[in-house]
Amino acid sequence: MGRKRKQKCSPRGWFRRLFRQPPQNFYGRASFYLCGGRMEIEQFRRILSYEEGKLCLELGRGILTVYGDDLKIETLSARRLTLCGQILRTDFSKE
Repeated sequence: MGRKRKQKCSPRGWFRRLFRQPPQNFYGRASFYLCGGRMEIEQFRRILSYEEGKLCLELGRGILTVYGDDLKIETLSARRLTLCGQILRTDFSKE
């Protein structure tokens, strides 16, 4: 069987692809980062509920619920939240 040859790209085409615009609404989507006992959530709309063991957030396209032990909001800004504690699970629903 023959191998597929890679198409060579001109420097101009390479730069065009490198600096192209991201997909529409790319920067408005929610992002989640989990590292050990810390979770950062970006681009949420609002906090729906915050109680012992449960945090519920409204996102652009649904609702995110984080369950855990000793959950504490460490930092909070307009679109970014840092949550600390033992995170057990997350649920996402499109409501």
